[in-house]
Amino acid sequence: MFSEFLFCFLVTGKFCNNSMKNLRTIVDGFGISFIERFGYFLNPLVLKIKKENKQLLVFYFHGLFESYKQKDLNHIDPQTNMTVEQFADFIDYFQNHNYTFLLPEDLKSDLEDGPYAMITFDDGYFNNTLAVQMLNKYKVPAVIFISTKNITENKSYWWDIIYKYRTKQGTNIEKIRDEQNFLKKLKYPLIDDYILKNFGKKAFTPWSDIDRPFKSEEITELVKNPNISIGNHTHNHAILINYSKEEIKEELSVSNKVISDLTGSMPVSIAFPNGNYNQQVLEVTEEEGFQYAFSIEPRRNLFPMGDNKLTCLNRYMTNTTNINKFGGFCRMGYTPNTLYDKLILNASFLKKKLKIFS
Repeated sequence: MFSEFLFCFLVTGKFCNNSMKNLRTIVDGFGISFIERFGYFLNPLVLKIKKENKQLLVFYFHGLFESYKQKDLNHIDPQTNMTVEQFADFIDYFQNHNYTFLLPEDLKSDLEDGPYAMITFDDGYFNNTLAVQMLNKYKVPAVIFISTKNITENKSYWWDIIYKYRTKQGTNIEKIRDEQNFLKKLKYPLIDDYILKNFGKKAFTPWSDIDRPFKSEEITELVKNPNISIGNHTHNHAILINYSKEEIKEELSVSNKVISDLTGSMPVSIAFPNGNYNQQVLEVTEEEGFQYAFSIEPRRNLFPMGDNKLTCLNRYMTNTTNINKFGGFCRMGYTPNTLYDKLILNASFLKKKLKIFS
């Protein structure tokens, strides 16, 4: 990397744009890593004096692994999926710091000052049953947001198909991510066509209990558990900003109908696939009667939340880092990345101020 910088400088007398971008990436990575290490020691000290009441921390998961050996099978895109043991540590951490776990339905109740936490799972993987065992053990609730077409058709999730088949072909992870990000810009019929052309019809068949979605009858049985709530994640895992207003309405209403048939009640909450939404998406979401909509903005939710018909809630993405390292950041309202961005922004603002007075 250094030789690239030096070559550009010797040839042109200045650093090339690509070299500067790479340098910025390295600097950013170093800065975030420093914050992670420094925060591990500083956060507990700050949290001893910082009040954590009147806040709700929402976390989103996708799947769980029984063990790291299961992860190595490459039946599923690992994303930031934890093992069951890590999930238990996650719950234990927040309970030990006096957090009470809630469901979306609980937010309409008269809540005390808190602090509160919420566990959410996106997509509807059968491997979420591993989490249910821990939820029952700790007496903690969670909401599972399901993409209903995958449920009713026992259909593999398209990003897992890309990951497991490309991995089997020896494709590196950067190219896999590029392919997945390209498909996120398309509507679901085009994604399905792409899968068919590149991998064949059999690719939609799950490989095991690791990558398969819940079956319809399993959802019906699951909601009998008082610790579980089922939420909407669209019918086709549709990234809704890619769709027209009528198409958004259809995605939500069809999914609601399936969920109602399976559970006996309409969902009150929705998690936007990929976290993407705009004003049109919010309008249709409210028109469809949802009370809570979940994004993937990594921030705290502060009380009081207001009396809006639709309440939008921020969520932190969980990761495989030791909970004792990243939990403190979330409790203070940050992640290492967002804290780094804030420090850079503040430094830039201060620099401009100093120029004015100089």
